[in-house]
Amino acid sequence: MLKVKSKSQLVEWLSGAQIVLLACALSIFGWWVKEKIGNVTRSQIVDSNQLVAEQMGRLLSNIGSERFEVGDENWEKFQSIVEETKLPNDGYLCIADAKDGRLLCHPQIREHPQLRATRLDSLIVRSTSQRLFNIFDNVKSDSAKLVKTGFVGVPGETEIVSAAYLPNIGGVLFAHQSEKATRGAVSEILTPIGLAGMIIGAILVVGTCRVSTAIIKRFEHELLSINEGLEKAVRQRTKSLMKTRDAVIVGLAKLAESRDSDTGEHLERINLYSTKLAQAHAGQRRLDDPVVVESIGLASSLHDIGKVGVPDRVLLKAGKLDAEERSEIEKHPQVGEQCINEIETRLGEDGFLSLARDICAHHHERWDGTGYPYGISGERIPIAARLVAVADVYDALRSRRPYKEPLSHSAACKIIVDGMGTHFDPSVIQTFVEIHHEFEAISEQYLKPEMPVSSPLLNHTPALGSALAVPSID
Repeated sequence: MLKVKSKSQLVEWLSGAQIVLLACALSIFGWWVKEKIGNVTRSQIVDSNQLVAEQMGRLLSNIGSERFEVGDENWEKFQSIVEETKLPNDGYLCIADAKDGRLLCHPQIREHPQLRATRLDSLIVRSTSQRLFNIFDNVKSDSAKLVKTGFVGVPGETEIVSAAYLPNIGGVLFAHQSEKATRGAVSEILTPIGLAGMIIGAILVVGTCRVSTAIIKRFEHELLSINEGLEKAVRQRTKSLMKTRDAVIVGLAKLAESRDSDTGEHLERINLYSTKLAQAHAGQRRLDDPVVVESIGLASSLHDIGKVGVPDRVLLKAGKLDAEERSEIEKHPQVGEQCINEIETRLGEDGFLSLARDICAHHHERWDGTGYPYGISGERIPIAARLVAVADVYDALRSRRPYKEPLSHSAACKIIVDGMGTHFDPSVIQTFVEIHHEFEAISEQYLKPEMPVSSPLLNHTPALGSALAVPSID
């Protein structure tokens, strides 16, 4: 499909199409005119041929009344007249015996003696012999000087034939004129006229095109300047709104985080972990959604916004939660989902908010379906939630809590890898294994002051090789 870059280009294309259509129209019109003029010209030639046959018939009828044989004195008189008479459009005269159709006189019979043995029906093109003999029979059956006119031949070989009976020698005079030559003469007349018409039409179309293009280009230039100004203003306004949106989102997320016991920079870490994991997952062709890759970092900041609805006695409890308290804490994904739904209801459908809602509602689901709040499993869990789940668990393992000490990177990785296929999406874990050093660098940047000097569980790098020896799932 053609892509129009500008209105002026469209005008040029339309003008080109007009020229093509003009050429086609002129060709069709020229063919029609040619046929009409050809028919008129043919009719005139028929009348002229008939007149020539009548006049030449009367002339030849007065030259002796004896039959002749080819080569004698009488034959020479008739043959000389046939050779010297030139008709328009390559026309010629010939005489045939009225009894058997044998050719008696022809302009080329001296150069080609074999023509003497030629019957008239074989002299004319094959497909016309019957038509010609109908004329021939009518001519020789009439005692008067009868002239008949007919059209014989096939396209390109047709001749206009007129005939006159020669009673003095028992022969028939035929006047031939080439239909092909007639059409050629007509074409020679019409071709210059057609070319002139096409040239004039093309000049008019091109001239109109140039004027229209110049006007449109000037209009487009002015319009482009206005559009550039508007686009710049829109970009600035959009940028300002995006900054405002991002600030509000981070503020809401910080509000929820402020009630949690994690006093570190949890949101910043989740943002970085999720972004790195999504980019690597896309780089391995396991993720083809550019919106997730681009927006997952900021959207992940809202993953725990539902904790604003959890009572302080549960959220800030230092010890192990009982069943009722566990039930209360597991409501926070749905609370967050409802909160974002309310925002989206007022603002309208938005890709970013939909992504944040998926993360908020499903980041505690498990691959095997034993998670909460909905207990969905496998790929029914949105991919963004599967990515953030790994980032959230890694950060939780590496962070200090009132009820636990932070784990080393190798220990956290081992726990995450052990959850492959049960807690976590296997393909996400494979991506995590490929970039786990980037997770370690981020965690060291934020958590290094909190890391224990040593941990019996977690010998750092030596144990990591075996812990991360996961099979390929491609």
